[in-house]
Amino acid sequence: MQIIATTSPRVGAWRIVLILLAVMIALPAFVMGAELSHALGAVGAIRASLAGAAILALISAMTGAAGAHTRKTTYELITDAFGPQGARLANGVLGLSLLGWYGVVAMMFGHALASVSPALASTPLWLLALGGCVLTTVTTMVGFRALDLLSAVTTPLKLLLLVWTFVAALRGGLDPVWAFVPAGVMPLGLGVSMVAGGLMVGAVLSPDICRFARSPGHAALACALAYGLGFPLVLMLAGFPSLASGDKDLVRIMLALGLGVPALLIVALTAWSTNSFNLYAATLVGSTLRPRQPPWQLTLIAGAAGTVLGLAGISDMLVPYLLWLGVCIPPIAGIYLVNVVLAPRGSQTASNWRADALIAWALGSGWAALAPRWGLALTPVPALDSIAVAALSYALLRRLSSPHQGVMPAGTDPAG
Repeated sequence: MQIIATTSPRVGAWRIVLILLAVMIALPAFVMGAELSHALGAVGAIRASLAGAAILALISAMTGAAGAHTRKTTYELITDAFGPQGARLANGVLGLSLLGWYGVVAMMFGHALASVSPALASTPLWLLALGGCVLTTVTTMVGFRALDLLSAVTTPLKLLLLVWTFVAALRGGLDPVWAFVPAGVMPLGLGVSMVAGGLMVGAVLSPDICRFARSPGHAALACALAYGLGFPLVLMLAGFPSLASGDKDLVRIMLALGLGVPALLIVALTAWSTNSFNLYAATLVGSTLRPRQPPWQLTLIAGAAGTVLGLAGISDMLVPYLLWLGVCIPPIAGIYLVNVVLAPRGSQTASNWRADALIAWALGSGWAALAPRWGLALTPVPALDSIAVAALSYALLRRLSSPHQGVMPAGTDPAG
């Protein structure tokens, strides 16, 4: 079962860039841009943003091209690599991460709306968050066409509002930005990990959007532009006004500059577009776990679960959450990418559980989590270590186990 019809039209690189940017120009990105700038200073934040974005661009370009090449969703690619039952475990982790993001954005939306207007401030926070959830749920039920139209309308407007705020906040020049000295010392590698981890789930899920690209080249180009250039630009447009004003809240900065209506618009549009994509992706995950459940029910269940996580306070654990994503999620992409290269076109796994994929996933995640403590990290970025170790381990294990558990032509019954 799929939420999107396979007859959806093929789109060019620019349309995919707009969809991806619609997800990136989000309230969590505004918070990350401010936190990075205050922790590392302007120069350090630029370095961390560009380095983290380069990792995301590389991974998303490969995963996006794989989606365009195979015309499969992320979850179908995972099933090919992990087996039907193994994929349920991997998809469950992805689904939990998506619902966590949904909850973070939902609560940020409620808090931001409450700060925009005294009238909204008197409204219960849960009701504001619920209103945003209803809007995103309706949008998600329409599918890819709604995301495409929403991004085409909102992405340029959100960029304009960000640039407007940037220019207004820095009207006196950039001297206060360059002169800012962080109170503490954050390692650059940690900043890079925050940036990479912040959108790693999106990079892993790129096939869900890029399978509609005209070609793998269009998909790779779109991902490289969106993640490699667009995301660090968003972080800096949010971070530099924060340094100039001394306030980490972009909405409060906009209100202080007299940009009340633009502040309301950017809060509404960012939450709408970002959580529509999060819920869309979470619904696709749910369809792999409950294939007989009607799509609209999966969307409602996912939206309700994400809202509950938000109300439970997941946004208070944002930094550890980002670091966890950067360790556990990248190996999944490394494994299904290697499988796309090694598996014959049109083949499917011959077993319900692929031990090689599960072991490689554990090795990649474990290495990224533990190697820095032992001084054995391959790079300063755990996300990069995890995907590299998982991909290499899977390639080796697959070669060793290929005589016993390989792939079989599509349409063959594994039970024999």
